Amino acid sequence: MNAYMHHFAYDFKTGVRERGKLLMYYLFPLVFFILVGSLMTGVNPGFKQVLLPAMLLFGYMCPTLQLFPNMLVGSREEGVFRSYRINGVPAASIISIPVLSAGLHMVVLSVVISIAGVQIFGGAAPTNAGGFILAGLLSYLSYAGVGVLIGIASGSTTVATLVCQIIYIPSIILGGLMVPLSLMPPALQRVAALLPATHCMRLFAWLGTTGGTPAWGSLAALTAGIVVSFALAALLFEWDTRSSAPSRKAWLSLLAAAPFVVMAIGGL
Repeated sequence: MNAYMHHFAYDFKTGVRERGKLLMYYLFPLVFFILVGSLMTGVNPGFKQVLLPAMLLFGYMCPTLQLFPNMLVGSREEGVFRSYRINGVPAASIISIPVLSAGLHMVVLSVVISIAGVQIFGGAAPTNAGGFILAGLLSYLSYAGVGVLIGIASGSTTVATLVCQIIYIPSIILGGLMVPLSLMPPALQRVAALLPATHCMRLFAWLGTTGGTPAWGSLAALTAGIVVSFALAALLFEWDTRSSAPSRKAWLSLLAAAPFVVMAIGGL
């Protein structure tokens, strides 16, 4: 336990010491928040209703999709995992510590965005704080699971970056962060149901608002996605790049999308 806490403390401190982590944890999300908050609330006053969940979700996607995958692939290729293995560091620590340390930084980011969003840009404050926090936690874990799984299953940083962008960009455009799902054509709504962001936004609207429309399907999809993603990451984890074929890992990792495929087929 002491070794785990030392590892965790070191990883947490690098969040403000390493420029790459500092950029993805704080600078990029906050700059985007200021730009979008200034622009969208002026052009579309209705955006104030979703300002907080949209910007929080964007903040969560920055480290999980833009940092975790390449960090994991790079560490494996550079032999860092092998050195961990020699020194008795378990695979569970390698998977969980980045998620937990980044999660603490996301708590700080969430507080800043929530306060500034309401006080500066007039964003709608949640009427159910506990539900809003729960929605935020599930949202972060859902994308953390996706990011970790991509990093574990990808054979190179190029592949990891490509897969992340396939999820990252549609999540911003179709996930309800900028355009309400109700305004999209039915075909695009089904495509949007494949993205965790869509269900995260629905969860924020339900749990963060007293009397919000229940979204049990989205809650089930996100919960199942979190469990499957981390379970597959643990199953497919390898200490070096000379193990099983990447194609096998890629096909197995697609199982993490199953809960969202079910939602897309059945309708939101």
